[in-house]
Amino acid sequence: MRIIVLGGGMVGLHMLTSLRDDHQVIVVEKRQDRVDELKEKFPDADVLHGDACEPSVLDAAQVAGADVVAAVTGDDEDNLVISYLSKFEYGVPLVFARVNNPKNEWLFTPDWGVDEAVCSASIIVQLVQEELTLGEMVTLLKLRRENLMVEEIQLEEGNAVVGRTIRDIPLPTKTLVATILRDRRILIPRGDLTLLAGDKILFISEPDKVEELRKLLGLV
Repeated sequence: MRIIVLGGGMVGLHMLTSLRDDHQVIVVEKRQDRVDELKEKFPDADVLHGDACEPSVLDAAQVAGADVVAAVTGDDEDNLVISYLSKFEYGVPLVFARVNNPKNEWLFTPDWGVDEAVCSASIIVQLVQEELTLGEMVTLLKLRRENLMVEEIQLEEGNAVVGRTIRDIPLPTKTLVATILRDRRILIPRGDLTLLAGDKILFISEPDKVEELRKLLGLV
């Protein structure tokens, strides 16, 4: 995955160190002394000097070909400008933006090109490290905005629902089975499908139904 990190402060450093081994990470920073520090610490890293609010700098970083952009400077106004350009001028599929001042959080919306507003880089790192595809990340973030939870549960021998069909399981209200992974095969969750030990089931549910779901499956 090609990830452009715009801002080379502590948040940008965290993302670089966490993701560079498994992904192509490019960092853009406008402070020359900070660029020098990053290059000294990571001689083989792609660190560019420039103001990420400038289209010419974004062109140099090849933002148009990025899978993910993370606008994580220390300035909320800059992060909004970067997000807007990344989404609407360069067509980046997934744009994260750091919120420095909580009072400004209301501005960080899709209208400004922001797919997900974050207060730190931890959520971005976590999503990427979980080896989600770009499409999966976009879907997951859309679900979160709709106040829905994605719960993955693996069935074990002796579990209360092993051997039962999906239609026979009294799922909590507003909970559905999204998909089932069995022996590396993805199964469509039809009502007559019998669940087996070892199945990984992906549920979509409202947050307050997750505990009820786990009790039903004998996990708590």
